[in-house]
Amino acid sequence: MTLRGLIKHLNVKMTPLILAIVLTIIMTLSSLGLLALSGWFLSAASIAGLAALSGAFGFNILQPSSMIRGLAVSRTLSRYVERLLSHDATLRVVVKLRRFIFDGLLDGIGHRPSNDQEALDRLVQDASVVEGALLRTLLPLVGAVIAGLFVPILAAIVAPSAVIPAFIPLAVFIGTLVVRRPGYRALAEQIDVQSRRARNRAIALADGRYELQLAFDDNELSELTRDAYKPLADLRLAKVSRELTDKVCMGVAHAVSLVWIATLPIDLPILVALLISSLGVGELLIPGILVSFESRRVELSLARLPHTQDAPEAQSQSDGLNVSDLQFSPTPDSDPLCAPFSFQLSNGHHIRLTGPSGVGKTTCLKTIIGLLPAYSGSVTKPDTVGLVEQTPWLPSDVLWRSLTLGLPEQPNESEFWRALQVVELDEWVNNLPNQERTWIGTDGVMPSGGQWRRLAIARLILQKPQLALLDEPTEGLEEELAYRLMERLVEEFKDHILIVVSHRDEATRFIPNEIRLTP
Repeated sequence: MTLRGLIKHLNVKMTPLILAIVLTIIMTLSSLGLLALSGWFLSAASIAGLAALSGAFGFNILQPSSMIRGLAVSRTLSRYVERLLSHDATLRVVVKLRRFIFDGLLDGIGHRPSNDQEALDRLVQDASVVEGALLRTLLPLVGAVIAGLFVPILAAIVAPSAVIPAFIPLAVFIGTLVVRRPGYRALAEQIDVQSRRARNRAIALADGRYELQLAFDDNELSELTRDAYKPLADLRLAKVSRELTDKVCMGVAHAVSLVWIATLPIDLPILVALLISSLGVGELLIPGILVSFESRRVELSLARLPHTQDAPEAQSQSDGLNVSDLQFSPTPDSDPLCAPFSFQLSNGHHIRLTGPSGVGKTTCLKTIIGLLPAYSGSVTKPDTVGLVEQTPWLPSDVLWRSLTLGLPEQPNESEFWRALQVVELDEWVNNLPNQERTWIGTDGVMPSGGQWRRLAIARLILQKPQLALLDEPTEGLEEELAYRLMERLVEEFKDHILIVVSHRDEATRFIPNEIRLTP
């Protein structure tokens, strides 16, 4: 995917982007023109003042001073409007891009993230990189090229002998971009990889902090954290070092250019104008050095976004569940986990999905429900489906909203409490500080693992799907509670299709029919 293709797909208006580029050119020319004219005016006025002492005086200060004011106003106005338009265009892209990425993650188009962390990286980091593409790549490059051409063009008009030395900074800038481009792009790729690895390491260390405290002391834990970020820190230091080297080269180029121009037989006001504008060029060329690095970051982020030419493959809908020669895999590039299998279920049919460890029972559920693409075969399923995973997700929110978020119909009070009674959490909720209005999750009451799973089952009951899938719903529960819960689930979904992944006795007792997956 290209940035232009993404902007076209998002239907973002190009007019603000084009105006931002035009205003960047105007702002650059106004800034350098202001420096050159101010230098010429000050030196010419000084010479005129000295000439007045000898009786010869003839200098019009009104015209150049009015031009200086005009350039100052032009620079300020163009800079303000350019910032307004570029940030407005960027924020418009932000709104549509975040929605585009989130829809892509939900629909499964493009390169599917292998885990939740990658999905979060795509939604946050990759989106931020793409959103800032205009500000980090195109505008700095345009400004640098216009600035590099300003002094040579000015010299060609007022002092042709200074054209060659005036071209030196731009020539070195272009040479630096060309020669150093492969290194910056490789560095961007390495930093991209190590950034994700460092975050994953840090998250893993945070998740295992209690176990790690038993094996390591505080100093050793600090060392583990430093080691997690050391490869990334080394790469960022290498980037700073490379950038500093390029800035030194640019500084030497400017010094050579300034000394060469200063030794030429040019009138003093014109010489001062060329020298001062050359100094201003240096500040505008520096941001352009990192264009290769930033553009590669944008390319890497674009490659991980959903592809605009792909469309989500909608599974066929039917009253029952029809699985035909299905094979599945955890990622699009991996081999299938099990042999092809087929089955048909209609309303009121309940089955257990079993098989040896590693055969992909959880992956099978996600493939049936449409969260993962099938490796081969086909699935037709009812209109409404629901899934309770081994580690279910519920939003941190007021309990009522946490259990009813996204439901096609909001339940009434009696339906809500009945669902809690089925999973035997009604008494627990009654004892909460604000009952069903209590904040659950982060910064609130944190349920245990078993309670969290039963809350997710209660949400499934409120959803009332035609096809319900549960992955180890009674795992970690006491035997008596597990038996009661499984019996109630079978009764609750007696007119629906129910698929349960479980090897426990209560599942075998209440759901005798079995489909066994084989590698």
